[in-house]
Amino acid sequence: MITKLRSRSPFNATMPNLCLPALRSGYPADAGFSQTEVAQKVRIAIIGTPRSGNSWTRAVLRETLTLQEIAVHNPRDIPARLPERVILQLHWYREPNFQRFLAENEFRLLIIARHPLDVLVSAWHFAPYEPLTSRWLEGNTELSPDICSAPPASRIFRSYATSWGAENLLSVSYQWWHERSAIRLHYEDLVRDSVGCFSNLIQTLGGSLQQLPVALEKNRLAVFQEVANRHGWRGEPGVWRDVVTPSIAFSVWQRHRRVFQTLGYGIPVTTITRRRAIQNWKRLR
Repeated sequence: MITKLRSRSPFNATMPNLCLPALRSGYPADAGFSQTEVAQKVRIAIIGTPRSGNSWTRAVLRETLTLQEIAVHNPRDIPARLPERVILQLHWYREPNFQRFLAENEFRLLIIARHPLDVLVSAWHFAPYEPLTSRWLEGNTELSPDICSAPPASRIFRSYATSWGAENLLSVSYQWWHERSAIRLHYEDLVRDSVGCFSNLIQTLGGSLQQLPVALEKNRLAVFQEVANRHGWRGEPGVWRDVVTPSIAFSVWQRHRRVFQTLGYGIPVTTITRRRAIQNWKRLR
């Protein structure tokens, strides 16, 4: 039985039912898991577009399934010797050599999709605070902190959001969405029903739900908001409607129509004026 957690965070577990290579340990062996659970091989790879809830999901699964974690920017940075119980996270293309590596090392693939406009707005907010966004796809996202001072209701944002760099940024989850063996999730569902979605996910992975309430509590949005690089921002779906004008939203949809359609998102509709969008951006930042 899952105990419901009380929080006003967008990462709320009470919703209705339903850099450099880093290797860290999860919970110790006495954290409520049997020796059988601890010994069982579990390898999970979260591969998706940046700013889609990847780190949040990784943290919750790390705590719940008592896994070590690896977070890198390039497959070449993955340690040669992998733990038996590990969760890997990176943003990388779906290409044959990497697919082969994941299959040979028995990784379960987890792909998270998020509304493309929310991804773009979140990345636009995040880049000035995190220099290592330059390592996303080794620079192919072309997201420079210098341009991110302009609001999303600007020509500068429109230019970037319809560019080749933005296509690369949005391509990761889109490409891996085609992986037949992958577990596919929408960020919006994870936020709307954290307990239900994570419960289903953990059971699909063969894990116990015992530590899930603790994991959700320890990884609230507020925790990510306190990180120096402001890794956590708003968290809730649909922020783009408050800061992106209708014409820009439609231009982005036209440019990346296949990404929207494949990931299950329709034509973006908003009625906000440019003046109000700019005001909202100043307020939300």
